[in-house]
Amino acid sequence: MRLMFTDHAPRIESPNPRRDRMSGVPSLSTPTLNRHHGRVLRPGHVVKAPQSPEPVGTIYRYDRLLVDSSVFEDEAQCHQLGEALEASGMSAAATASSSGGKLCRRVPLELSPNADPGTIDAWRVLQSIRRQANEGTCDAALADRVRLEHLMVAASDNSRPGIGGPEPINTNLLRPQGRVPVDMVVPMPTRRSLDDLNGRRLRVAVLDTGVAQKHPALSIADWREGGDPFVVVDSEFQQTLGADADPALIPLDSPWDEDVHNGDLIAEVASHYGHGTFMAGILRQTAPDVQVYSLRVMHNDGLAFEREVVAALEHVADQVEAAYAGDTEALGVDMVILSLGYVDEDPTDDPGGWMADIVTRLSRLGIPVVAAAGNQSSERPFYPAAFATRQSEALAPVLSVGALNPNGNIAMFSNDGPWVSCFASGASVVSTFPPVARGSLSPYRRVETDYAGRYRESLDPDDFSSGFAVWSGTSFAAPLAAAYLANEMEKLGPAPTVAEAMTRSQVALKKLKQR
Repeated sequence: MRLMFTDHAPRIESPNPRRDRMSGVPSLSTPTLNRHHGRVLRPGHVVKAPQSPEPVGTIYRYDRLLVDSSVFEDEAQCHQLGEALEASGMSAAATASSSGGKLCRRVPLELSPNADPGTIDAWRVLQSIRRQANEGTCDAALADRVRLEHLMVAASDNSRPGIGGPEPINTNLLRPQGRVPVDMVVPMPTRRSLDDLNGRRLRVAVLDTGVAQKHPALSIADWREGGDPFVVVDSEFQQTLGADADPALIPLDSPWDEDVHNGDLIAEVASHYGHGTFMAGILRQTAPDVQVYSLRVMHNDGLAFEREVVAALEHVADQVEAAYAGDTEALGVDMVILSLGYVDEDPTDDPGGWMADIVTRLSRLGIPVVAAAGNQSSERPFYPAAFATRQSEALAPVLSVGALNPNGNIAMFSNDGPWVSCFASGASVVSTFPPVARGSLSPYRRVETDYAGRYRESLDPDDFSSGFAVWSGTSFAAPLAAAYLANEMEKLGPAPTVAEAMTRSQVALKKLKQR
């Protein structure tokens, strides 16, 4: 079994005051940042409110703020928020939308009509609010209810560290090996029938790029169609999530892993196209009796917005609560996998916010959350994986998962630190990939043969018609660790109540650690 637990409970240690404040910040290309209205927060290059601590680096959306939904129910705080925007030369560009989630709303920013020429910057608005709170001219609670919207990464599109990214197979750099087409000669393991499982499968929610519409190794359907496919999608939820999409971006209103290309003239396979399909394949190989509930929150360049991820987790928690309450139309979930994350600007490495709240809510419902630790070769906490440090033993576990090489050693690209729970195989992993993916790269050499329709050629690096690939990253260690935990949970039988689900997840984790 390629799974290794650490010998300590996950914890956050006091940061070294002399540390590199940009450590662990994913490196994203300028086009990728521009596409998602992203900006890198660099300590020493940003404004700071008096009496506020020096931040550490992160990546955020410069023209968006996330605001707690309670603010919009308080007329005084709404007015104070408007004044803080005005003091920064900005105003809300549109009404904050509440679609796709209840915890927080996204507020788009623009320059005020009468403001001097300037730069739209959500960070500057936050500092204005904190200054006013320090001066007593603004409700101090408001400062805790307005936050940046982080860009959550699976990887960067220029092969820099992230969660999993493309790169040459012969690289010796400190980053994960990228996608390479392979052929799979081992059949998928047999999947037991529902009758053999007492009519109920363990269901695992995977929040990622979605899944391929068709794959020969995966049965896929919308969950409302019934049946017993390995992967179920949720078209209705995707429509709700996509309703709040930014006009300049492709809305995530479809459950399918798309588009194959980025829409430029080069026509290479997008850096993270197939990421969700690859994760589903790992579960199919190692936990064939589960059912995957695929929710699309990530774009094909490996970027996700914090609000969409929080909204999807809210949706899962709502479904779980409804199922426990006896709603036969609800889709109960037993586990969540997250192969994406961000580093927070909080210099104490102990941030709050809605992501922490929703992970705790799931844990209190008896739902384990398994999250990738990131690929920055850094000890800096990567969230939501690092929320493993906050979970009580009385709740369902939150696991932060680093990556192992095939020889069992820790992969050089993997994040590490006292906040990591365990490590699983994550380097040169073979799994499913959308067979429709073909890019503009060509074999280095190609010659005709005497066989009709066939050539002699070197490997075509982006022809994935075999339906399988080899890829690396903590992205893929997380579903493997989750599969092992799911198998132990399945042995313990159904959990029709929150208390039983809590106990099942705790006992399963203990058994897994004893193996």
